[in-house]
Amino acid sequence: MNACLVNICERFEETTDFFSNRSQEKEEIVTKLFFDFLECFSSLKAEKLEYPKEFQNDVKLYLAGHVILKKKFEDVEIRYLMLSDFYDFCRLTKRYKK
Repeated sequence: MNACLVNICERFEETTDFFSNRSQEKEEIVTKLFFDFLECFSSLKAEKLEYPKEFQNDVKLYLAGHVILKKKFEDVEIRYLMLSDFYDFCRLTKRYKK
């Protein structure tokens, strides 16, 4: 797994209590991780194809300026849920181990 994606998973672990213990600091971490994920994932070549189409499509459309998707991801909770899905996928497929 790409080093920047591993870093995102590691840092995501700091926010696992996001909904139960929400704070400005955690919202800022989630927002930074979201933009780091967009940048990192979009830079992948063949490895990108190993991930679900949902990640591929969301990143591609968001970066292309898709209005509805950009509006959807303005919500920090939606950003968190997308990162959570990515983290869970990486853990389930053993791409990332604690």
